[in-house]
Amino acid sequence: MEKLEMLYDHYKETFKLNKEAQSRRNKNFIILSSLEAFLFFLLIRPEKAFELITSKISKELNMSLQLSNSIIQTLIWLLIVYIMIRYVQDMLYVERQYLYLNKLEKEISYLSSTDIFSREGENYQKDYPIVLNLIDLFYKILMPVFFMVINIIRIYKEWVISSQITMALICDTVLCIAIIVIDLFYFLEIHPMINGFILNHISILKKADGIIRKILKSI
Repeated sequence: MEKLEMLYDHYKETFKLNKEAQSRRNKNFIILSSLEAFLFFLLIRPEKAFELITSKISKELNMSLQLSNSIIQTLIWLLIVYIMIRYVQDMLYVERQYLYLNKLEKEISYLSSTDIFSREGENYQKDYPIVLNLIDLFYKILMPVFFMVINIIRIYKEWVISSQITMALICDTVLCIAIIVIDLFYFLEIHPMINGFILNHISILKKADGIIRKILKSI
């Protein structure tokens, strides 16, 4: 098999995997947004929210089901953690693949002696519309911050209304911390300029970043 043919087959397979990841990312974003919206609903109308989800579960199972509010809350936190992990994985995968596809396109263009093979790289970035930049900022800045604010307020309210420290409250807090950490690391990874600025100006965070990366690579 010639090098050009081999690269082109690899490019097609990589492009297909990237499109599949985009589809999963979009689906998970909708689910994550729905869960966060429900969490926000819990903030303003907790009784109605619990009643709504209990009746929905009972209807789906075709049986009367009695779940405590604390169990429902913990299940929602678990779902948010799981969906956020899947969303972040696919989002970062897609972003990294753009660079790789661009590299493949340049190599294929070089071997085929043509400069038209640049759909995902130079052609995509050329004269990039400002409205798409704004949409990009919406997904990569506004939504992560918005989700983080909702989660922090929700866990704070759980602590305020709780008369005692329970296992469910501790679980919710741990899950919320996990969500915030994932959200924060995702935000920094998706914005290398902001990440670089923070690490260059706050030495303790730079050291912590290096230590965390070494630990994670060794696991």
